[in-house]
Amino acid sequence: MKKSFIILQFILALTANAWAQEDLLGMLASESDNKPVPVFATFKSTRVVNGQSIEHVAAKHLNFVILHRFGEVNGGAYQLWGLDQANIRLAFDYGITDKIQVGFARSSFEKTYDGNLKIKLLRQSKGKGGMPVSLGYYGNVAVNTLSWDFPQRQNFFTSRLSYVNQIIVAKKFSDKLSLQLVPTLVHYNLVRRTADPNTIFALGTAASFKLNRSVRLNLEYYPRLNGRDVPNRAGQKRHDYLGVGFDIETGGHVFQLMLSNSLGMLEQHQIAETTGSWENMAVRLGFNVSRTFSFDKK
Repeated sequence: MKKSFIILQFILALTANAWAQEDLLGMLASESDNKPVPVFATFKSTRVVNGQSIEHVAAKHLNFVILHRFGEVNGGAYQLWGLDQANIRLAFDYGITDKIQVGFARSSFEKTYDGNLKIKLLRQSKGKGGMPVSLGYYGNVAVNTLSWDFPQRQNFFTSRLSYVNQIIVAKKFSDKLSLQLVPTLVHYNLVRRTADPNTIFALGTAASFKLNRSVRLNLEYYPRLNGRDVPNRAGQKRHDYLGVGFDIETGGHVFQLMLSNSLGMLEQHQIAETTGSWENMAVRLGFNVSRTFSFDKK
């Protein structure tokens, strides 16, 4: 009888210990479920099509990007539907931290050099108390190095400068859908006519749809909020920028193929200098190719 009582006590002790362990694991799991978890890969690249995305280059990594745009497809067979022409931008982006990125680039359009800064202010997270959206800032300063139109008169270096400031608000709704809103300010120190606005405002929108494991469809549209009836600095009619593209992930790299009505790939050119029209098929085929180099010894 005594032996049976000891065995019963032993079984009860084991059962109580198992229940205690399950309760402890349940508490830990509950706490883990409630803790906000950061959301990754809202977009596949630092650019949606032409415009900036919420994504950053990782800390101590350098991203070299070749952005290439052909001529307008409505040039027909004589221009091989734009393939005889080319416009290029070479960009270097470096991650100082995972939240701060700096860059330098040169565009063949208007022979423009620019320096830029990108900061991630908030990051979307899931769970109790999580952040519902990601929030970022992007800005650049660009200098146009074309020859002066009137070299005989006094010209100032500051007249060559233009600026962009953007607030990027992005949300990943699911593995298949991400959306982004980009209020934008473009400022030129010098404009051609007194009626031309020095500052142009635009409200950019972007979406990314996952088609399969390695391909995403991207859309972006930047309607201008002012200066809609004012021609650009060359006297041509401006159109709102619209781009459609695909992210193709191959071997850890993302190749971007797109069609857009913008010749320039710098934000100033994209928003304030787009003269192509989708109605007339004055659109251009293009691609972005990137290569990342790591300087993190770890």
